[in-house]
Amino acid sequence: MNPEGIFSLTLASITFIMTVIWGGPLLEILRRLRIGKQIRVDGPQTHFSKLGTPTMGGLLVIAPVLVITAVLNLVSLVKVVTGPSILLPLSVLIGFAVLGIWDDWYGLRNVRSGEGIRARYKFFVQVIIALGAVLVLYYGFDIHSVALPGFPRKVDIGLLYIPIGVLIIVGTSNAVNITDGLDGMAGLVLVTNF
Repeated sequence: MNPEGIFSLTLASITFIMTVIWGGPLLEILRRLRIGKQIRVDGPQTHFSKLGTPTMGGLLVIAPVLVITAVLNLVSLVKVVTGPSILLPLSVLIGFAVLGIWDDWYGLRNVRSGEGIRARYKFFVQVIIALGAVLVLYYGFDIHSVALPGFPRKVDIGLLYIPIGVLIIVGTSNAVNITDGLDGMAGLVLVTNF
């Protein structure tokens, strides 16, 4: 394996360990602050036992990633995590995190009977963030080709790169968001992806 691959796996492992270590204390803080899910009245009766389940669990994963990246950039130990190529994914991560916090906070404030912001507004913001990122990739980094399994070279897809990139970013975000809920499915999906 190449050195960058080993470095990436090491960073992922450190991030995972940090997440495990600070997960318990974060959940306790969220419980004490009563930052927990509201249950819809028309939902299944079994969900009422989960009233108050801590929300904003995305912080559990996002904070270690940001901390490790910031520390490595501050001490300049490695050149792999510096420069504009790391700022773009971090910006997207922060953008989606802010959207998730806004959605959770909106739901906690009972503005819409415990539900977050409307799906169409959330989707619109996701598309704007993803479109911004893909435009930077396409025009700023001059990336307009994709690597496909089984093909020896990258395939230039031209302007199709933009809608496909937006679809991938928004789709990936919603894959986690849709599996998230009171049953811990998103946590399990994220653990297997680590």
